[in-house]
Amino acid sequence: MRKWFLPIALLLLLNLSCERSLMPEDPGASPQANFESLVETVGNKYSFFQIKNINWEQISAIQRARVHSNMSDEELFEVLDTLLYQLRDGHVNLVAPFDLNRNWSWYLNSPDNFDEQVLERQYLGSDYRIMNGFRYRYLRDSIGYIHYSSFSSGFTETQMDLLFKYFANAKGLILDLRNNGGGSLNNTYRLASRFLTESTTVLISDEKTGPGANDFGNAVSIGLSPSGNYHFSKPVVLLSNRRCYSATNTFTAISKSIPHIYHMGDTTGGGGGIPIDFELPNGWRYRFSATRSFTPDGFNIEMGLPPDSAFNLDPLQLQQGYDAYIEEALKRLD
Repeated sequence: MRKWFLPIALLLLLNLSCERSLMPEDPGASPQANFESLVETVGNKYSFFQIKNINWEQISAIQRARVHSNMSDEELFEVLDTLLYQLRDGHVNLVAPFDLNRNWSWYLNSPDNFDEQVLERQYLGSDYRIMNGFRYRYLRDSIGYIHYSSFSSGFTETQMDLLFKYFANAKGLILDLRNNGGGSLNNTYRLASRFLTESTTVLISDEKTGPGANDFGNAVSIGLSPSGNYHFSKPVVLLSNRRCYSATNTFTAISKSIPHIYHMGDTTGGGGGIPIDFELPNGWRYRFSATRSFTPDGFNIEMGLPPDSAFNLDPLQLQQGYDAYIEEALKRLD
């Protein structure tokens, strides 16, 4: 197994994102050709058939029977939409000029466990700081609070120094990632590095290379090291709900290798694969997960990371302005 410790400067240069792009050859533009192109490509490269117990040949055969040469674009889209939806993957999309295939069941079928109005009115108030996607302040008893809305919201190393310098005297920190749907893996690694005290292996990843269930390339071990001038090594409570997806799911996975971070709330939404882009012969673009990621102990993160303490918010308490996730985090850090 190869082992990579990625310096933050290199990550900045690489500008890692959640996508790469490949273009297959055009086999023709008929409905059948478009269908078979997608079925073959997904069959060869999709990385989560096994963990999700999906028989791709079987479900493809069912939809293949619906394809005919005289079908409209809308009818073809509906067939492909039905097929791709069964992958149960928020990183799977088909983009046509008139619609976007998506599967958001990873959070729609779960409680919200977050109320923006309660957070703003009862906890943030008017006296808080804003830095790009970060809202932050001290709560009671010298406990810091950060809500980060999206890993798509970038930041400089100077801004990170200012953020963690601000919390230098905090005895504990609440890192609230609820409703953070992901974004840049670069930002994930850079933020995680501020909680590290030493070089640490945080993830193991591999890529689907062929049609067989076990056709994956060599695993790569990914490591991070502390970066910047200011870090936080005191107790941290990370809050999550099911809308923590993709890069946020990855950050939560990394946190499992950081002993002073305690995870509370609901299981994250998942999204453990890096999606890869393709184009159908008719010009429609689609993407799907082509890699897998694991925690160092071998846990596949695609289906989400369970918290150390799991519970749902009480809607009646929320109506009264009480967020039990924040309150329980405060108790733990007090």
